[in-house]
Amino acid sequence: MSRSKTLLFVATCLWFAGSVFAQGQKPLTVNELISIAINSSPQVLAARDQSQAIKGQLSTARAIPNPDFEVNTGQQRSASGPLTTGNVSSWSVTQPLDMPYTRFPRVNAAEANVRAAEAGRIAFEIEIISKVQQRFYEVMRRDAELSAAEADLDLTKQIRDRMQVRYDVGETARFELIRAQTEFLNAQINAESSKLRVMQAKSMLRQTVGHGLPADYSVVTQSIQMEALPPLATLIQELQTQSPELKRAKAEVESTESRLSFEQNSRLPRISLKAQQYNDPNFTDRQYGLVFSIPIWDFKGGQIAEAQANASKAKNLLNAQSQNLEQQMETAYQLYQMTSYQVKILDQEVVQLASSARRIAEVSYRYGERGMLEYLDAQRTFRLARNDLIRARFDLASVLTEIERLRATPELIAKIESVRQ
Repeated sequence: MSRSKTLLFVATCLWFAGSVFAQGQKPLTVNELISIAINSSPQVLAARDQSQAIKGQLSTARAIPNPDFEVNTGQQRSASGPLTTGNVSSWSVTQPLDMPYTRFPRVNAAEANVRAAEAGRIAFEIEIISKVQQRFYEVMRRDAELSAAEADLDLTKQIRDRMQVRYDVGETARFELIRAQTEFLNAQINAESSKLRVMQAKSMLRQTVGHGLPADYSVVTQSIQMEALPPLATLIQELQTQSPELKRAKAEVESTESRLSFEQNSRLPRISLKAQQYNDPNFTDRQYGLVFSIPIWDFKGGQIAEAQANASKAKNLLNAQSQNLEQQMETAYQLYQMTSYQVKILDQEVVQLASSARRIAEVSYRYGERGMLEYLDAQRTFRLARNDLIRARFDLASVLTEIERLRATPELIAKIESVRQ
């Protein structure tokens, strides 16, 4: 009885382990790949740590200056004359005042740095998402090419076998058999090359996602969503208002301008409140007053000049970044128009015509109206058109991904926050 229970327990454990292994090896969707990349990429985690560090600098900028305490003690002795001898002591407290003309620019600069760091983090994570999508589409493209290559290999094998039979019975010339064998070998080479390209694409995808992705992973093949884009003027307007890279550049401009204001206002006197008391065996002396730090020798000329240069540099970088992103958007939109037209023409006309020509050539060949060479030429033309369509579809998906990265829509940012742990 105990042996039966033991065997049942072992079988249950093996079944459970197999189930877990099967779940661990399930194909991954693009959203799951993005989630792994966002939550495990060392670069993304470092960008988040940098954002937290900048927030710590904001707390430092908002802090109130600490007071200075001074305590002294000693003895009083008479060198000559009838003076009272005994212990003496003194203490003083100096509280620097955080003047508004320096506090507000300092805090504003720190707040702008926080916004810049957060925008930089979002821009980096959007770039990671874009790279993962690009690599994912590359894997899908190579899988589609492999499926097409295997179909071509199977078809050319049938043609070669059929030609071998006809050559054996003397119905065709050896030249046509050699041509069919050549087509079969070319299809075989193409299929093996397609397998290698699939492996390379999966390796590059794993490199982008990170080592949190197992080496023997597989992906879920899904259809590409081809959405219609608004006009270019609307896309550029969205770019100017939503791009995290421009938000970061604008925040850096605000930070440098606030820093310039801080340095300029630092030439004004710094004020501190001071209270002190002196205890003598004969009397107690209390004093209250103000301490002024007046810029007599140092007028902050070097600091102000540096801050002015940094503010000008930040503005120029903002203009350059805006022009660069607009140029990228215009280029991507032109590629979108071109690839959209290619997909439409290839899908609706070229591939269909090539498929019709291949069917006609096959039927004519079977009835002896045309030769093998014409049939193989029609087959080759169809393969080229079909491969061009596969390439154009995934080129269009790649362009749409790039435009999505540049637009940085609120939906994309919400997607980033939803996949974060």
